[in-house]
Amino acid sequence: MPKISEGQSFSNVRVSIKEGLTRPPKRFTEDTLLALMASAGAEETDRSVERRGIGTAATRAAIIEKLIKTGMATREKKSLIPTQNAIHLIAILPDALKSAQLTAEWENMLLRVEKGETSGETFLNGISAMITDAVKSNNAPKPEYAKLFAASAPKDAGVPLGSCPRCGAPVREAPRGFFCDERNCGFKIWSDGKFFTSKRKTPDAALVTVLLKEGRCAVSGLYSQRTGKTYDAVIVLDDTGKHVNFKLDFNHRDSGQYGGGLLE
Repeated sequence: MPKISEGQSFSNVRVSIKEGLTRPPKRFTEDTLLALMASAGAEETDRSVERRGIGTAATRAAIIEKLIKTGMATREKKSLIPTQNAIHLIAILPDALKSAQLTAEWENMLLRVEKGETSGETFLNGISAMITDAVKSNNAPKPEYAKLFAASAPKDAGVPLGSCPRCGAPVREAPRGFFCDERNCGFKIWSDGKFFTSKRKTPDAALVTVLLKEGRCAVSGLYSQRTGKTYDAVIVLDDTGKHVNFKLDFNHRDSGQYGGGLLE
C-alpha cells in the first residue's frame, strides 16, 4: 500500500456495493460424517500411529446411532443435526477429551494389546489416570456454564414421588433409579447402588416415596453378607448434600413406616 497520512483526501475513487447472502456450512450426512470420522485428526496424529480417525470401519456407524439414541443428534431427512445438549456438552468438555488424536492413540494401544506388545491392564490404568487427572483439573464449576443445561424433567418422566430433600423439586422414577428434576441439584437414588445391592434389595417407587416423605422406611428381608440370613430394619435416608447415603436403624424396626407394616 502507498504511504498515507491522517487528513489526506482522495478524488476520483470508484466505490461499489455488492449485496449477497452468506450460507451456513452444509449439514453432515451419515456418508460425509463417516468419511470425516475415518480421517479425523490425521494431520495432528503422529505418522507412527498405525490406526487413525475415530473408531473403526466396523464401529463408526454404531457411534452415530449411539449419538442419536442418547439425544446428542437427530436425523432430518439425510442430515444429522446436533441437539442443544450436544452443543453444550462440547462447550464444557476439556480439549483433550474432544481431540481425535486421543481416540487414535487409544486405538493404537488396543492394537498393541492385540499383538501382545503391552497388557490390557496397562491400557486401562492409563485411561484411569487420564480420567482422574481430568476430573481433578476440572472440578470447579464455571459460572458461564451453570445455565447451559436447563433443569427440566424428560417428556416420558413418571409422576413425582415426592419432594427432593435438598431443593424441593419433584423426584421421579427413571430407568436406572430416582432423580431430582433439578439437574444442578444432583440428588439421586440409584437402583443398583452399593447399599441396596449388598442387601439384595432393589428400591422401588413405594420405598422411595416413603423415604422422601418420612426420611425412613421399615423394610423386611434385608440380606446379611456376614451371616447369610435376612433381617428386618428401618432404612434411614442420610443425605449429606453431596452424597446420598443410607443407615440402618434396628431400634424402631417394628414401627412400620409403610402402610402400617414392613415394606417387603
